[in-house]
Amino acid sequence: MTGEHNFRRAPHILFLTALFISIAGFLGYYDGVNFITPPSAVVLGAQLILITAAISVLRMRMFEGTARLAPLFALAIWAALTILWTDDALISTRRWLLIFVPSIGLALLAATDSRPERSFTWIKWLLIAITLGSCIFSLIIYAFGETYGIQGNRHKFERFRVLDLGGWVVGVSEGGRQYLNLNLYIHRFSGFTTNPNSFALFAALALISLCATARTKIKSGGWIEITLILITAVILAMSASRAAVAMAFAGLFIIFLLRFGQRNLARLCVTAILALTVLLYLLIVFQAGLGGGGEEEIFDPRQRADVWRLAIHAAADVWFQGLGFGMTQEALFTPLGIQTSAHSVPLSMLLETGIVGLLLSLIVWFLPVFTLTRTNTQLSNTSIAIVALLVALFVHQTVDSSVFRYHWAHFVFAYLIGASSQLAARHHNA
Repeated sequence: MTGEHNFRRAPHILFLTALFISIAGFLGYYDGVNFITPPSAVVLGAQLILITAAISVLRMRMFEGTARLAPLFALAIWAALTILWTDDALISTRRWLLIFVPSIGLALLAATDSRPERSFTWIKWLLIAITLGSCIFSLIIYAFGETYGIQGNRHKFERFRVLDLGGWVVGVSEGGRQYLNLNLYIHRFSGFTTNPNSFALFAALALISLCATARTKIKSGGWIEITLILITAVILAMSASRAAVAMAFAGLFIIFLLRFGQRNLARLCVTAILALTVLLYLLIVFQAGLGGGGEEEIFDPRQRADVWRLAIHAAADVWFQGLGFGMTQEALFTPLGIQTSAHSVPLSMLLETGIVGLLLSLIVWFLPVFTLTRTNTQLSNTSIAIVALLVALFVHQTVDSSVFRYHWAHFVFAYLIGASSQLAARHHNA
């Protein structure tokens, strides 16, 4: 009996370990010049080994997950087809394999997870631990470290704050934001991530997860979660990341609506978010002035507007077939001498995979949201959390390009897609 129990638990343990590596494997620290993190080949190898081992144990149950994830498979197939007409098939193929193979494996395991609530609790505490750990690490480096810059370097962040521990140099990238004429300057640090915005994304994910699942009764231990919510909210506010703060507000609003049974209104909000996203990009195209502004403009898109404008104009020429999956940098920006991404998942998908790929990616993203909120059964805290996280993550990715890239946020997204399909199936059968 014990051996059979351990056999049933093995896929779950392998799945959670693979998910842990898919998130924590991208963490590290700065040594004053480079970001020190496990090699991508090691992370990818560990992902594939663990995912393959878990799938081999589950075997026939994988067919259930495959049917539930049909939109994701359709997107992967279309993205693979775009390799046929891209200018550099080798780079596009490599990126397709890096992004879709491990993420589809994680989504499949999440879609067949027999304990989705327990798995989400584990993920929630991992996000909280990374957020709090990054905050403590940054505070220690800020208190005892030294700040210096590198002239003429090619790194995204030119300032670092480091602490020399007897020859072992550890540190963070340092930035800052000046708020209008309030004489308020907020230091921004990267924690265990590559940049302050990524640290803020962890904080926003942790805050939404906590608010969706927290117990409100003090006597039942709710004071711990309430305290963590307040601490995480302060960390998020001090990160001064506009995208992460907007994401958190969107997620918390969805939680509020679903808590009070306003499912139709929640779906309407999702539709409004999609409409506002389109409106934002149209304004960028027709209002060139949005791209200007200085460091003091809180709501100004700044240089992103110029990048978006280039991407939109380029997409107009390849609106159906796209340039090829993963080729935004090489096909559009490198010839112009620009080292950047599109800073927008919707625009990246439109540019790389055309209108077909964009529509498929939106179906992958929002079909679970509409499916879960359409059910007549009462939504669990985990279901509410996953719906809120999917909506909030889309808000964030309208101004960032982490999903559908080899990035820890993409694997969080893949997990959410798989887990939502499992929860939707449960609600349907209830």
